[in-house]
Amino acid sequence: MPDTEFRLLPPDRRKEYQRIVEYAFSPEDGVREEPVDHGDEPGDAFGIFVDGDLVSVCKHYDFEASLRGTWVPLAGLAAVATPPEHRRRGHVRATIDASLDRWRDKFPLAALWPFERAFYRRFGWATANNYLEYSCSPTALSFARDATEGRFKQVTPDEWRTLRPAHETHALRRTLTLRRDEAWWRDRVFRTLDDDRPYVYTYERGDEVRGYLVYTVERTGDGVDDRELEVRELVAVDEAAHRSLLGFLADHDSQVDSVTVSTEDGNKLLDRFDDPSAVDCRRHAGPMVRIVDVEHALAAVPYPDDVSADLVFRVTDETAPWNDGVFHLDVSGGAGECARVADPPDTVGASLDIGTLSQLAVGYHSVADARRVAGLTVDDAALTTALASLFPPETVRLRTFF
Repeated sequence: MPDTEFRLLPPDRRKEYQRIVEYAFSPEDGVREEPVDHGDEPGDAFGIFVDGDLVSVCKHYDFEASLRGTWVPLAGLAAVATPPEHRRRGHVRATIDASLDRWRDKFPLAALWPFERAFYRRFGWATANNYLEYSCSPTALSFARDATEGRFKQVTPDEWRTLRPAHETHALRRTLTLRRDEAWWRDRVFRTLDDDRPYVYTYERGDEVRGYLVYTVERTGDGVDDRELEVRELVAVDEAAHRSLLGFLADHDSQVDSVTVSTEDGNKLLDRFDDPSAVDCRRHAGPMVRIVDVEHALAAVPYPDDVSADLVFRVTDETAPWNDGVFHLDVSGGAGECARVADPPDTVGASLDIGTLSQLAVGYHSVADARRVAGLTVDDAALTTALASLFPPETVRLRTFF
């Protein structure tokens, strides 16, 4: 039997890791004499080793994310890649199994951006959120030009702290928005994955940052104004700030012919345009989320203070055996205790798979929608009401790509 091990990559295997990632995600670039050195970028690289050979890789991120008004640990999985000579041998499954086992005691939830949604659904991940992408001429945003109070200021990476209060206020009104440390602000907000520097402007009112924009400008043709302004982040803590930021984008009409901005699903931006038919609005599936450990996750979820419940339900999880079984959840005073039932009854009132439970926990699905489209089965109306009270839907927006 070959000796197989999942472990953190030592520094002397980093180039090998980078070559595997470059082949998996940008093979059109051809073979580089030296792989791109991304220096001290966030995340930890792991690999599957078979008899000492590196046969599959991934990257782990240790995040904090908003969850129903509080911060919780969130594991991030990225850069899952196997060279073609080692594929179809179960290395990705082994990577996922080992990752979940590593996260089990620390992270209630894990997230990823899938290369193929159906592939990761087999391992228990489910859609975390959808998002809307709007493209329009800058003049289409002229309805917001009347928001004149306050001022804009271009900021540098050394001023990242000025953005943090607005970002965290904005984040806690949503679920799965990432909390950022200094390295992330500098390396992933004030710099793109291609090492370009985006423009970053704050909107200030009363000596306080009430919102900010992060955007890039790309040439799209040979004409003077053949450029697209792509908004990477638009963060506002109130309606006046949101409108002012849109007005700022409108004032680029002499420089660009197109503005693209994405928002959380359900956003009413389209209703603000004078001519919505002049706006291209597309809905996209976003990242995926998964409960790592049911007991840990349901104890970490904040529940409504005025809801009490005591219920038993069955979870199916074909990837993480510690989640496959019957669980008891007791909730009171906004906090929950969850434990696996050692001697479960033959029948229980509710059953669902780990992906659907993950979506309920973060608020992507309401209980009614989970029953209708995601396979949740509930035997009686009282239990349905209890579940709906515990897991009301949320505005979920994990927008940061990793």
